[in-house]
Amino acid sequence: APIGGETPPAATALRTAARQASQEIFDAAQGDEHLSGMGTTLTALLFRQGRALFAHVGDSRAFLYRDGRLEQLSQDHSWIAEQVRAGVLDEDEAKESRFRHIITRSVGFEREVDADVFTVPVMSGDCFLLATDGMCNYVENDELSRILGRQYFRRVPRLLADLANDRGGDDNITVVVVCAANDAG
Repeated sequence: APIGGETPPAATALRTAARQASQEIFDAAQGDEHLSGMGTTLTALLFRQGRALFAHVGDSRAFLYRDGRLEQLSQDHSWIAEQVRAGVLDEDEAKESRFRHIITRSVGFEREVDADVFTVPVMSGDCFLLATDGMCNYVENDELSRILGRQYFRRVPRLLADLANDRGGDDNITVVVVCAANDAG
């Protein structure tokens, strides 16, 4: 995201890394029929000069927990999320849809990928949570907010992975929590 009219070098580096990863995965899949159609999601976080920079592709998610409030920072690149944003489906219909796992953008499925790259200012005490859809499909955002408010942050990844597994865990589950404990300025 441009800051003062210019794209920061770190944001350009994140976007370039996502494109290079997509090219490598795509090329590997072209060379091996067993890998045909493979791809992955990407949600990356980089701290630079008091800002958190994100690169995002797919339906993994980035959250910010600040002052007791949870905010989803990323937007899912999925067919269902696009239908909800367009007003075609409501949230309840989306949760029940058999098409909720269809992603519209991924790293490696096509040779070129355009990652969403965005920044947020960091404040001391901010907690950033990155999670794959394997967790997000089983834990609602309001429940996630309650857990973050009642647990030590270091315990949250294991707790959320166990919770998602206990509820079905039919996909890969990755949860990363990063706390900005020092002065972010």
